[in-house]
Amino acid sequence: MAVEATIKVTPEVKGRLDRLKNYPRETYNDVIDRLTRDALEEAAGELTEEDIHDIEEAIADIKAGRVYTTEELKRELGID
Repeated sequence: MAVEATIKVTPEVKGRLDRLKNYPRETYNDVIDRLTRDALEEAAGELTEEDIHDIEEAIADIKAGRVYTTEELKRELGID
């Protein structure tokens, strides 16, 4: 079911939407739908499940304080 809404965009954004139309009479809804679908597909392709798992582990490590400063790491590795 479609929901109608009014949104405000700057003239610059409207101009970009106009340039992104595939054909002159394409609706802004169709342009936005296409762009958001493309963006979501691209974003989904960028992070794998393993990437997400690794990020979640890193966040847990940070929250638990299992981190080193750069200086601590240099000392640990004997790098000056």
